[in-house]
Amino acid sequence: MKYVKLTAKPDTWFKEGTEVYDYNCRPPEQLLRVTLEEWESCVNFNGIKGICVCGFRIPQLENEIDIFGEEGRWDGEYCSVDEFEVEIVDDPR
Repeated sequence: MKYVKLTAKPDTWFKEGTEVYDYNCRPPEQLLRVTLEEWESCVNFNGIKGICVCGFRIPQLENEIDIFGEEGRWDGEYCSVDEFEVEIVDDPR
């Protein structure tokens, strides 16, 4: 089975340069990459081309910083497919 390594681009929901993972996994033991099949179905969808993923996010809004601090946190979000650098890999982790 093939997987995609998704790396956050600048000015997106997740911290630039960090890898994001399948939305249904939880850190750190169960981090799994999105399957190539799932990625292709999101990219080829006729509507909004997006995917639910999770990764490390730096809070940007004042109320988020008050709650979570400036360090960042693990978060999940529905994102556009063009927010990531994509590399096809064999390793699910």
